[in-house]
Amino acid sequence: MGIGSGQFVSSYPGALGFDVNPAGMAWLHERNAYADLYASRWRALTMWDVLEHIDDPERAVRQAKEFVFVSLPIFDNAEHILISRHYRKDEHIWYWTHEGLLMWFEAQGFTCVEHNTIESRLGRDGISSYAFRRK
Repeated sequence: MGIGSGQFVSSYPGALGFDVNPAGMAWLHERNAYADLYASRWRALTMWDVLEHIDDPERAVRQAKEFVFVSLPIFDNAEHILISRHYRKDEHIWYWTHEGLLMWFEAQGFTCVEHNTIESRLGRDGISSYAFRRK
């Protein structure tokens, strides 16, 4: 979901993508790589810097049969959101703490099987990555 530059879809044969951005949708259609997220259920969903932008994240993750992989900004608390460089009031709909994200996915029927902050260590300060598996 949310193909960005298309690198992830291009790098994996058979990978499909979904995007709400018209340019992203056109790029996917040109490569016969478009998949309607809501028309089917998928073994795995990847959401690199996407989940915080989705108006109905519950509906989106319901489409995952087994795995959801996400990266997103993680905040210490509500005050941290407002001073963070990741605060984007016109772009981000959702803001999570680490514990809040784990509880939210638990409520959706998933358990966290991996968490790391490698993106932060590589220069994307405040970004965490997770792998969730359906129970």
